[in-house]
Amino acid sequence: MPHSYKYTPIANKTELAAQYIGKQVQDLPTPALIINRPKFKANCQHMAENASSLDAKFRAHVKTHKTLEGAELQVDGTTNRIVVSTMVEAWNIGQCNKIKDIHFSLPVVASSIGQYADFAGQYDGRFSIMVDNIDQIDALVKYRKSKDSRIKRWSVLVKVDQGYHRAGLQVSDQAMDDLIARILDDETREHVELFGFYCHAGNSYSVDSETSAKSLLIEEIQNVNEAAAIAQKIQPGSPLVLSVGATPTAHASELLTLEELSRDLGGIKLRGELELHAGNYPCCDLQQVATGCVDPINISLSVLAEVVSTYPERGDVEPGEQLINAGVLALARETSQIPGFGKVVKPEGHGDWIVGKLSQEHGILRPTREGCEFFPYGAKLRIVPQHACIAAACFPYYFVVGEDDETIEDVWVSFRGW
Repeated sequence: MPHSYKYTPIANKTELAAQYIGKQVQDLPTPALIINRPKFKANCQHMAENASSLDAKFRAHVKTHKTLEGAELQVDGTTNRIVVSTMVEAWNIGQCNKIKDIHFSLPVVASSIGQYADFAGQYDGRFSIMVDNIDQIDALVKYRKSKDSRIKRWSVLVKVDQGYHRAGLQVSDQAMDDLIARILDDETREHVELFGFYCHAGNSYSVDSETSAKSLLIEEIQNVNEAAAIAQKIQPGSPLVLSVGATPTAHASELLTLEELSRDLGGIKLRGELELHAGNYPCCDLQQVATGCVDPINISLSVLAEVVSTYPERGDVEPGEQLINAGVLALARETSQIPGFGKVVKPEGHGDWIVGKLSQEHGILRPTREGCEFFPYGAKLRIVPQHACIAAACFPYYFVVGEDDETIEDVWVSFRGW
């Protein structure tokens, strides 16, 4: 059966470029997603420097933008490794000749094993998948045996849970020992290679300082190192990748020195190659600002929405509320310590406005204090969302601006779907 990604429509970049390049942001239809390329690129360079200062390799997660152009900026001259969250990302972004190592970040989906095998067979590089359960290993072995071992040997990263409880196993769990033992038993090793361990500090999104994020980064490294120790008791000297990171902890890596890391590990050497991974960092958003790890000026992504109606004296703060044509599907219903579902950043001169209420296609603007002024009917507003990854997911393409933040220089097509 053909894989579902083949039936997912993708916008025509050539036609979009001919229509919009050279236009101004104010000429665009709404809602629209805007990316400031110089900021996006600077954020990519900064993260690569963070990894280098920690003597770590870097693996760029492409899930936020899901575009070939964005991925090329993430890896440009600094790494050839990426993470994908969907197979449609792998099939399309994997065409970039700068990328030689792709990891699929969701634990093995039984109905997708055939697709993993097909992709690995066609991809001229390493393709690894995530595991956190013995059932997944058994399914991978069974599938490869059914093909008389003609397909590539599976490469797996074991997901380590450091307390976020989304996926993975904690190092202290007996299930972790059992899983590693199964992967490294003689029969399984004919079909599965243990590539390493992967930890994602999703709980770092709730921190309020870079120092707190650094503490979680150290915990991530300690956890994957302990997991590697379990593996190397069974298979001494096995080369392993120790992959850690979330955008807050990856940003906080700039505060961590190798000397400090050595002390925190109690003098124990790393039992593999340290790798830093992150995904949101090229774009950033209000959630990242709330962590204290980035400044608002670092945000490269915004949503363009239009004022549709005005309601004087409605709401708790004067002058009232306004309606925009960007709701949950354009902005996402995400929150953080920063109030609202989005913050108006352009045009200036009207006071401090946030998106205070959402439904599917409706957004309600509310002033945060008195003294604000209404935007005129039809005004096009730039709004920073709480979570760039989810806000971007519904847009089939993005308008890319340059230094002036207003002129369209490119259009990036997103590989949406699964």
